[in-house]
Amino acid sequence: MRQFLLAAIVAIAASTSLHAEEWALDVSWRTPADLARIAPHFQHLKVDRVLHTASLIADDAQLVLLDELGVEYRIDMVTTANMRQFYAEAFSDTRNGIPAYPCYRTVEETYQTMDDLAAAHPTLARVIDIGPTWQRTQNASQGYAMRVLRIGNSATDSSIPDKPNMVITNSIHAREYAPAEVSTHFAEWLLDNYGSDAEATWLVDHQNFHLILQANPDGRKKAETGLSWRKNTDTVAASCGNTSGIDLNRNFPFHWGIVPNNGGSSGSICSETFRGPARMSEPETDNLVRYVAGTCGSDGVCSGGVLPDRRAGPMNPSTVAGDGGAAAPDDYAGMFLDLHSYAELVLWSWGDTPNAAPNGPALRTLGRRMAWFNQYSPEQSDTLYPTDGTTDDTMYGLLGAPAYTFELDQAFFESCSMLASKTIPDNLAALRYAARNLHAPYRLPGGPDVTAISAAPDLVAAGSPVRLSARIDDTQFNDVNGAEPDQNIVSAAAYLDGLPWEGALSVAALAASDGAFDSKVENVHADIPTNGLASGKHLLFVQGTDASSQAGSPNAVFIDVAQASEIANLSGTITALHNGAPLATSIQVRNPVSGESRSTLSAAGDGSYARSMRAGSVDIHVDAPPGYMAEELAGVTLTGGASMLRNFALLSICTLFADDVEAGSNGWTAETPWVRNTTTSGNASFVWATPGYGNNASRSLTRAFDFSGFSGSVLRFDDRCDTEAGYDFGNVEISVNGGSWISLGQCSGRTTWQANRIVLPASTDNVADVRLRFRLSSDGSVTRSGWAIDNIVVESGGAECRASQLDVIFADGFE
Repeated sequence: MRQFLLAAIVAIAASTSLHAEEWALDVSWRTPADLARIAPHFQHLKVDRVLHTASLIADDAQLVLLDELGVEYRIDMVTTANMRQFYAEAFSDTRNGIPAYPCYRTVEETYQTMDDLAAAHPTLARVIDIGPTWQRTQNASQGYAMRVLRIGNSATDSSIPDKPNMVITNSIHAREYAPAEVSTHFAEWLLDNYGSDAEATWLVDHQNFHLILQANPDGRKKAETGLSWRKNTDTVAASCGNTSGIDLNRNFPFHWGIVPNNGGSSGSICSETFRGPARMSEPETDNLVRYVAGTCGSDGVCSGGVLPDRRAGPMNPSTVAGDGGAAAPDDYAGMFLDLHSYAELVLWSWGDTPNAAPNGPALRTLGRRMAWFNQYSPEQSDTLYPTDGTTDDTMYGLLGAPAYTFELDQAFFESCSMLASKTIPDNLAALRYAARNLHAPYRLPGGPDVTAISAAPDLVAAGSPVRLSARIDDTQFNDVNGAEPDQNIVSAAAYLDGLPWEGALSVAALAASDGAFDSKVENVHADIPTNGLASGKHLLFVQGTDASSQAGSPNAVFIDVAQASEIANLSGTITALHNGAPLATSIQVRNPVSGESRSTLSAAGDGSYARSMRAGSVDIHVDAPPGYMAEELAGVTLTGGASMLRNFALLSICTLFADDVEAGSNGWTAETPWVRNTTTSGNASFVWATPGYGNNASRSLTRAFDFSGFSGSVLRFDDRCDTEAGYDFGNVEISVNGGSWISLGQCSGRTTWQANRIVLPASTDNVADVRLRFRLSSDGSVTRSGWAIDNIVVESGGAECRASQLDVIFADGFE
């Protein structure tokens, strides 16, 4: 092991000197007791309970510790190299974002986004200063003000009193980049979709959201210089290098330092989990507690925070068993979430004891619901190792609030492609589900969810009925750590412009579409009359109930009512210009003055489409189906009570480059072991392949392209990615500046051939020097047949492509 480690050190040190003391490891364990011995010494473990392994980050001292514990471990060379590359490249110029990782906003960019959102939505959002960071308490010209983005419709405050509140803290550990970005996207989703998306609209109208996007800005700024920084920057522990400061997530007041023998945090100033000299000693911790919980006494009674105190229990009993065991009432309204990375976990209290919290069953139910959406492991926090003085235990222990920690995905830094394709969408879905339950998060998750809802038509003439359809599902639990009971659906009800707990009356009982309520998932429907409804948008809510008599989380859909004389009907066909073939695609119609925007789809069989709109001047956008360019038509006048026919014939996208690998290198620069051969399994023609690739490899096949005059580009290729699954990877990357590379996708461990289609980022549009590369990366052991690439095609639209086809049309006599 030590011989291999020395070789690994030499290999990686040759490529970068930053953070040479940190390694990504896979460790082996046999029994839960083995895992319990390992876990307290490391802050993030991704545990595989089937293979009995755990992935973690270790420094040189921790490698020695693992040897002393007799733990077998294997260095993950790819993750280690990627981590080093991230720190070496990502933060070379923080004035203009993070060059190699543009998906991550700096502290300043995050704060600017908060200001921009508040300015764009003045009745829906505002920014609140909740106090200074540690550095600012020492020098008013340094450090930061801690800020909250508060989202909620102030116009509905009087009609909807006592709105429930959701609080989300993010990136309290400085080197954890994804949490701040996930919650910033959540804020953007809520605000940018308000008025157009029914779910975002009702959440903002009926509830409040408090997003602390950067909970440790001083520490984050350290991390943005390339340091692996976890804690804040308090100089009480200033002589410890990168481990100086206080671990803010061990400095919270409830049960601070209560686990015996420093088992839940550390009293050593250089430890990554140093809890500080006293509970809530840090201004960052104090700011957060005062904002969320208010002023709290030693008896655990709090007042003045955004979340109510509805649970009795002392702040710091002599033992964890001395809490008193009081449960919060099941009608508690509101929720607290703390987002971290990494480990793919949804965690709830307690963290300082294996005993279940007084509200344990309800916490587990909601945890399993949320974990269904992000596919993380739902667990009590103490499952791996004990912690004390944490955010979630404090907010649950002091207030009784449902409090959770999300550990996002697989690294402190996710690649931009992984962040965009998985981390953000999966966790936005989990956050949206959580938000739909804020009225009673200890009760509603026990009932079914509304997983789909629609109304047709979405623009209806007053007096005509609307068909309301929904899907009610009681099965969406992540049962990886035990099965949650589910029941048959027994009913579903619709409510107009209000929720049942606000006094809204049911306007319809929805029927089971198959004729009977006899399963755990039911499609339901009802025809809703619109007689007497005022013109304009209305919200139709649906809530289902299961056989346990538990009503679940609601959701809503818009219906828009207008007089028949105000509605125009647009129809036509979408076809290919070169041969008249029908095309299936989407069409958006938007009134730029009123903001009304609606979409529809063209039929695959004949290309026909139809869309109703309010009368007015509209812009029509036809999306680009594969192989074609999009079309725009502005200033189309639609007349109320009348119909209009508009047909669209789409131009083909241009082939900018095509290489079947049969005729030489074709401009590609190939690093060994990339070679053209005809011996790759499953393909008898020439392909680019990496036979016999070595360990610790990072070898590329690269080509330059000129995209001047071209935009909307697409990359297509076939590949066989026969690498060591999970350790060796094929990476598709692009550069538009001659330096940093952006990940477009990754593959690993696939022995079959596959066709791939990747839409290139808009940053490639009209760029004269675009570099594309296929890069094989491997770890320090075990190789397979390698990565093979064939039939590489780049297709583009844009002005040059359009002009080339129009020239042909007019040359053929078209006028």
